[in-house]
Amino acid sequence: MYIVSIDDDQCSGCDSCADGCPARILSFDRSRGKAYVSGDEAECMGCEACVAVCPGGAIIITEM
Repeated sequence: MYIVSIDDDQCSGCDSCADGCPARILSFDRSRGKAYVSGDEAECMGCEACVAVCPGGAIIITEM
């Protein structure tokens, strides 16, 4: 089981992680200019697709 989270301070607002998430649990808040976990963070598959496209290193995937 994996848990995904986003470090708000590191998020540059590029929206790449939300576009790259095959589980569709990441979204982008245009008013804040930040990505966020919009689904159940435990539904993360641990594929690290979001990590690979995040230029700021804001995505954290933890194996439980």
